Amino acid sequence: MEARDIFAFAAPGRRGLAGLLLALTPILTGASFQTANFTVQASTPEVARAVATHAESCRASIARQWLGKELPRWKTPCPIRVKLTAGEAGGVTSFGFGANGVSDQEMTVEGRLDRILASAIPHEVTHTIFAAYFGGPMPRWADEGASLLSEDLRERQRHDQIAVDLLARRGNFPLLRLFQIEEYPKDLMGFYGQGYSISRFLIEMGGRPRFLAFVKDGSQTGWDAATRTHYGLADVRELDRAWHAWHKVLAEAGPSRPSPDAVVIRAQSASEPGSEGQ
Repeated sequence: MEARDIFAFAAPGRRGLAGLLLALTPILTGASFQTANFTVQASTPEVARAVATHAESCRASIARQWLGKELPRWKTPCPIRVKLTAGEAGGVTSFGFGANGVSDQEMTVEGRLDRILASAIPHEVTHTIFAAYFGGPMPRWADEGASLLSEDLRERQRHDQIAVDLLARRGNFPLLRLFQIEEYPKDLMGFYGQGYSISRFLIEMGGRPRFLAFVKDGSQTGWDAATRTHYGLADVRELDRAWHAWHKVLAEAGPSRPSPDAVVIRAQSASEPGSEGQ
């Protein structure tokens, strides 16, 4: 019996059930276009071609970023349904998992075409890369947080600000709790922002392959052990302190990117009251 999982994405201000309901929204398709790994249905041939070719490009480049190589061609192309609207981009990708990993997958995106190409397609394609790597559901915080790193600068900066606001109002989860969340919480924007921030921190500290190994080991053998193995910190509580210290430097630096080495040195020596989260 195969397991099914759904990963949803929508830009800030339009998250929650609206994103999940995209999968249930009827889409009148007037044209289709197929590449090696995607079959796109859209309102016009031009839109279908643009989305399909961009999804194929993202699949290759994102796989190289994360895995160091491109994925083998899928046996069955992933269907993508496109609904053009006047709004920002949103999407949802669903997977079926069997004994040999992903058994089926499908994607729905909607919004303005420029935002679909810049934001929704890279995000949703990243989900497919992670699903292929893990062969099953990836922890929610990591799947959503790391997928946001594939989006354009505008969306990444927006999520940086969401994380700043979240920590300012002390609405963040302690990391040990965040790592164990299986269902989307009520504060979905905060969840996405925190997942993005901790994913960015871990990747800047150790790179993408180490991040994937950490997430895999944490899911299987426990997060404290994975933290010691991959980041040299005693446990998740220490990782939480380090992330808070890094984020404080990032927030103070503003638009300019701080040196990861300098931040990590400060993070490892910092122990600020209340830094473990609430």
